[in-house]
Amino acid sequence: MKQLQSNVRDGHSRLALNYETTSLLCELYSQLTKEEADVDKLSQKQIYSDMLDYIKLNYCNNLRVSDIALHFGYNEKYLSHLFRQLSGMPLKQFILKSKIDEANYLLTDTNLSIGEIAVKLGYTDAHNFARTYKKSTGLSPSAYREAYAKRLLFHV
Repeated sequence: MKQLQSNVRDGHSRLALNYETTSLLCELYSQLTKEEADVDKLSQKQIYSDMLDYIKLNYCNNLRVSDIALHFGYNEKYLSHLFRQLSGMPLKQFILKSKIDEANYLLTDTNLSIGEIAVKLGYTDAHNFARTYKKSTGLSPSAYREAYAKRLLFHV
């Protein structure tokens, strides 16, 4: 800006002054849009982080994408798209993965029955949980418990 003022005082041609003014405006616009994009990215990362925390705290409920959208006040499709963009995994799949990870822990590190684990994870019954678990991991919950609980005993 100071250079432009100096050139006006020195009597540079109108064409040169117009060029400098345009260049200055382009630079200001570039800085403004970059800051907006940075703020938008920070906002998206904060929402993503908040969703992760919310899922970790509420995986024991029958958690759905619509519940998360309602909690955060956003559209389901927007949150699903944002989550997939930032994590590389669909939101619904991440919720299931969180439940399966917790189920794996409960199966190997506790003596809870399959039914008790199902209730803890928000499933209506043990059969529904077992079917979902087997579809996701390829093993039934009891087979996973037998295979991995013994393996963990030897690594203590």
